[in-house]
Amino acid sequence: MSVFLIISTTGFAQDKIVSDKLTPSARLLVNSADRQTYQRYWLYLDSSAVDPDALQLSERSLARRARVDPVNFLIDWKDYPISDSVLQEVERAGMRIRRTSRWLKAVSVEADFSGVATAVAMSFVRKIDPVKTFVRIRDDDILNAKPIVPPRQTIDYEYGLTLFQNEFIKAVKLHKAGLTGSGVMIAVFDTGFDINHPAFAFADIFATYDFINNDVSVDDSECPSSLSTDQNFHGTAVLSVIAGNVSGTFVGVAPNATFLLAKTEISCDFTEIKQEEDNWIAAMEWADALGADIISSSVGYAVFQDEGSYTFEDLDGNTTLITIAADEAAANNILVVNSAGNERNKTWGHILAPAGGDSVLAVGAVNGDSTLASFSSPGPTADGRIKPDIVTLGVGVATASHLGGYLTASGTSFSAPLTAGGAALAMERDPTLTAMDLLDRIKETGSQASSPDNDFGWGLFDAAKAANLAVTYNLPGTLQARFNRPEVFQLEVVGWGGPIPALTAIYLPDWVSFTDNGDGTGVIGILADSESSPIDSIVIEADVIEFADTTSFKIEVFPGVPITAGPNPFRDEVTIFVGQDVGDVQSISIFNSAGEIVWEKVNNFAQNADATYGLQEIWDGRNQYGRVAAAGVYIVTVVTDRQTFRVKLLKTD
Repeated sequence: MSVFLIISTTGFAQDKIVSDKLTPSARLLVNSADRQTYQRYWLYLDSSAVDPDALQLSERSLARRARVDPVNFLIDWKDYPISDSVLQEVERAGMRIRRTSRWLKAVSVEADFSGVATAVAMSFVRKIDPVKTFVRIRDDDILNAKPIVPPRQTIDYEYGLTLFQNEFIKAVKLHKAGLTGSGVMIAVFDTGFDINHPAFAFADIFATYDFINNDVSVDDSECPSSLSTDQNFHGTAVLSVIAGNVSGTFVGVAPNATFLLAKTEISCDFTEIKQEEDNWIAAMEWADALGADIISSSVGYAVFQDEGSYTFEDLDGNTTLITIAADEAAANNILVVNSAGNERNKTWGHILAPAGGDSVLAVGAVNGDSTLASFSSPGPTADGRIKPDIVTLGVGVATASHLGGYLTASGTSFSAPLTAGGAALAMERDPTLTAMDLLDRIKETGSQASSPDNDFGWGLFDAAKAANLAVTYNLPGTLQARFNRPEVFQLEVVGWGGPIPALTAIYLPDWVSFTDNGDGTGVIGILADSESSPIDSIVIEADVIEFADTTSFKIEVFPGVPITAGPNPFRDEVTIFVGQDVGDVQSISIFNSAGEIVWEKVNNFAQNADATYGLQEIWDGRNQYGRVAAAGVYIVTVVTDRQTFRVKLLKTD
């Protein structure tokens, strides 16, 4: 039951609202603020406030939902809006309606003390809570954006500045197969967008909406003139990663997709970037109704301004409203791709909302060499789930600049659109995929899917594998053989849903053979001798009509002689091979020509030299102090429990 009380304190009459409809934070806010000051609240309503007629969804939205529920099209209580009569009653009470949410069955309002008192008395209001006003933590990595100049000559497939990032996620394979995102609708939630940038000259922008000012202009600014250039920086850069299309200069991952652009937050400077969660939730419902297939959201939140607000413990995937909305979108068959955050070395130190949602694809960042980016937010979530879900390039990503031209920028803000664009290519190839099917496939085809962790998640994102357009094999990446002993490896194409590929071996050493059986299988034969290199490789090319996919296999040949090393000569590192039947290895030492010990490993070997292929150890060309050893002649000395073996090495500059 709700109660309105007059409480007298310290001799002064002071009105206070005490009601079980008020959350603790709402009670604190309304009773501590000036009585004439308007604050922002969510009014949660009961079933009596719902309009009995469902919202009219677009044909695209119905078709997308039908992929999950072909009978009922997933039409449920979320699609019934709040009735006009209820909204009119709220307005007559002096409250200003900011936003309505059919998913939450709630109204976001601005109300003073008397307005809240009236809301408490309304029979259809079941709960009142403040609208969370929060601060997106300063992103130092994005501040380090650097202008880049397009190349004078076009590069392979005319990608220009974006060749590396398209290759990194394996989008180039998909582009060669004719996939460019056509038929897929992507909604981008961000700050502002300079849609007049040349990068977007051919972009199919279906609809735009500014949820800050409630109009359709997404390229204006809410900032003072001294800061106005910043408002469109972030959104323009993020959108370009997917939608850019300037042949020879800048090509996005899915340039032929259809786009919805939602302006959801003000970003006037980099120290206090405020957003109310109702903007983002409204954008999500808008995108759902218009038929979005994928949401790309490069925003994330952790620090909230009001007392009694969210904490890390609330980032359990079920508490923060922004995460609830993201999961609701996923339930409606929308793939929600969200940046994990850049908080690894900051006070917060965790993943952000809404990336913690169990149905949200949270994307972390790596460097160009696939090592973890220093800023990428780690998991787990508050309830112990692994996050992020996937990682991809987030350092030095080529983007369009809101000031004209192009620049490189860093942050998980750019990992998310790379992934969303790649997901669009996969969805274009197989339009029957549901959002959860695609999310699961993206994780299952990550580079460390068998051993996910809270840094890399399920590993590096591979768009070609997610689209089932990468040829994979049953063999490991390294094939091991022995000198003077024939080895046969049965090669089989697995995880491929297309036509049977024609297999060809290229760059074959003369002691390796390959036969294509014509049915997606082949035979690799290895017969090495003492003249063969102990380390080599072969490349198998699969011609799958749309494109040629190549895979490299490393070959390691273990010696029939006691020890050998290769490559020899070497420059950076050399592998020392210890053959079979030489006994237990006790030490491996490297001496220079003067007889001085340079490097040594003693009694710490992962395998015994009597194993099937013997033992191998890598010397990285550095001495015991980590300094690079000089070029010259070195002697490898291997001591076993039976005898001592030596082999000469030549290190080059």
